[in-house]
Amino acid sequence: MNSSVDKKPGTRTLERRRRQRSIVWMHLRRNRLAMVGAAVVVLVAAVAIAGGRLAPFPPNRTDVKVKLQPPSSEHLLGTDQLGRDVFSRMVYGARISLEVGIVAVCISIVIGILVGAVAGYYGGIVDTLIMRFVDMMMCFPRFFLILTIIAVLGPNIYNVMVVIGVTSWMGTARMVRAEFLSIRARD
Repeated sequence: MNSSVDKKPGTRTLERRRRQRSIVWMHLRRNRLAMVGAAVVVLVAAVAIAGGRLAPFPPNRTDVKVKLQPPSSEHLLGTDQLGRDVFSRMVYGARISLEVGIVAVCISIVIGILVGAVAGYYGGIVDTLIMRFVDMMMCFPRFFLILTIIAVLGPNIYNVMVVIGVTSWMGTARMVRAEFLSIRARD
């Protein structure tokens, strides 16, 4: 019997995807720097998720009797000028850093995809206007723009997330626009 008749319609596609994944994984394993980076990201994510269980002390607990202590068995990374455990503060800070990064990247990707898709799909004057706006946004130093907006809105963690996301979408918009223009040029 013909083996192609016995297979379900989506089986070839699944096999092709599995092969592609194994090739990608093989190339990724060969790149030591990529593996080290992935291990660091997984470690930070695990620390952020298990933060409360790993930290020996509450992050904001002060004890002036032990201020500026060097690393010891009780305080793994020592204490700061207010007697707070540095390791506990780092563990709890990992959660906040990961949250800020994920939310900011999601905002950036959504804005970049929408702006790039509109520019690439419509083309012409719409594309020209949008891309000049993108160029103008890329000219401003991002760090000073973030500081200015935070000064106006106030220092709040949610404002920081939104501002970082709103000021970093331009590269994504350019890539999405290029893909849309490429797709439009095809048959």
